[in-house]
Amino acid sequence: MSEAIDGRLLADIRRSTGANPEFVARAPGRVELLGNHTDYNGGLVLAAAVDRFTTVAGTASAGTRASVLSLNMNQGDTFDLAGLNPESTEPQGWARYVRGVAWALQADAKAPLTSAFDVTLVGNVPIGGGLSSSASLQAALGSWLVAAGLVPGRPASTLDDDAGRMDLARVLRRSENDFVGVGSGLLDQASVLLGRTGHALRLDCRTLAFERLSLGDPAPAIVVCDSTTSRQLAEGMYNRRRAECDRVVDFFRARNPEEGVTQLRDVSLGQLMADWELLDGVGRLRARHVLTENLRVEEGTELLRIGDVEGFGRLMSASHRSSRDDFENSSRELDALVESAQEAPGFLGGKLSGAGWAGCTVNLVRAELAEEFASAVIEGYRRRTGLLAGVSTCQAAQGATAAPFAG
Repeated sequence: MSEAIDGRLLADIRRSTGANPEFVARAPGRVELLGNHTDYNGGLVLAAAVDRFTTVAGTASAGTRASVLSLNMNQGDTFDLAGLNPESTEPQGWARYVRGVAWALQADAKAPLTSAFDVTLVGNVPIGGGLSSSASLQAALGSWLVAAGLVPGRPASTLDDDAGRMDLARVLRRSENDFVGVGSGLLDQASVLLGRTGHALRLDCRTLAFERLSLGDPAPAIVVCDSTTSRQLAEGMYNRRRAECDRVVDFFRARNPEEGVTQLRDVSLGQLMADWELLDGVGRLRARHVLTENLRVEEGTELLRIGDVEGFGRLMSASHRSSRDDFENSSRELDALVESAQEAPGFLGGKLSGAGWAGCTVNLVRAELAEEFASAVIEGYRRRTGLLAGVSTCQAAQGATAAPFAG
């Protein structure tokens, strides 16, 4: 894990603590390949961890006051572990995610962390770009705290098996839901903890059953195109969409109380269409997107099992159209990126990634044509919008890792 620490990070840790870090952890970003906004509806998702990372390194410290420095933000935060309160509105941004991880781990353990900590973090996951920089930060810090032995009842060995990682994902999701205030599902945290090099992760967000599926050999490039427009999940649109989905659930729960409908997952597409005219005009569109997206994940799973990556790519493009038209979480810029990608060499399929409204698109591209694809998208996007897109060629990566520093 020493390779995860660059010179700037190591120098800063030495300057702030007077010592080398004791432990280092690193967690990837993630792209959602299929399953847009299905996770909190109890649905199915297909995602991949990607080789853009957040790194956390540092030492345990005496007392109860934790200290965290973000090199990306050039900001620090110091807080008392015993005084963490989800009702507080301060701080916001990255520091709130840090505090949320500490709060959730303590709440889950029903005991305080065994000591405070002094850590530095740095990353190259685009912030607000749809690659879940927040879950990358959460998983890196959570893994660091576990590896350092600071979490009661959760020894470092819990990172050695999938069950332990899934349980950590559950706790990190609670930190985002209950401390940060974003009503996300489990997709992000599970993806960055359970990812595998060269594979997609299929997750059933109700049962938590998952499967790793090969993206092929050679695997296509995962090309992330940044619209250079940013969105903040906690500013309302994400939670508004969740409320719109919940209204449809309420309708079917009241209409068929004996069927036990608790999430959109419990409603079939046939039921939705049969009652289409009785549903509100917004909610029925949101629900149609979610239900057809679950079907795309099921079909996409079968296509990856037989190695049909081209067919899988076509499903990604269909997913974007559904997000654009039914879920209405695309934007002029995201649509322009997808349109530019469709014209570019090597394109297999592409869609918006993450919450939407801004941020990034994710594309599967023939690996040998990734460079030409990137140039064509940049030019097509500039022609359509006047903006300069950021384009990163990624590969499916391993999930979070943590270990003692061996510098």
